[in-house]
Amino acid sequence: MVAVATASQPMDATTIQVELGSCGIESELDGEFTVAANPLLSNAIGGIKILVPVQDAERAMSILAISAQEKSEAAAVLAKTCPKCKNENGETVSRPNWAGILAVFTLGAFALFYPWPKYKCPNCNHTWR
Repeated sequence: MVAVATASQPMDATTIQVELGSCGIESELDGEFTVAANPLLSNAIGGIKILVPVQDAERAMSILAISAQEKSEAAAVLAKTCPKCKNENGETVSRPNWAGILAVFTLGAFALFYPWPKYKCPNCNHTWR
């Protein structure tokens, strides 16, 4: 058995295991009970390892790569979708440089947590983060 992925939480590891199982690849989890008993040990043991047979390792890694790419593309489309009118063509809002400099001087490191609007809808002019 060879590790093809790691997860920090048992739910994430189980999701990956189910995804591989749906493609016909048998897998096992290593360290899931340790992390379930004490989540603070996740980093200490290297997370929960998803193990597959050596002959299925390449196919499993390609399946997980394709899945990760699809999830990130879906998240990008969702981020640009206007929550008010559901338009999927949100435009990125750029803030002026002077506003960022002023925020750093007045707020210091807390300026990083200031909720700047990131997108603006061309239809309804709604801004969201």
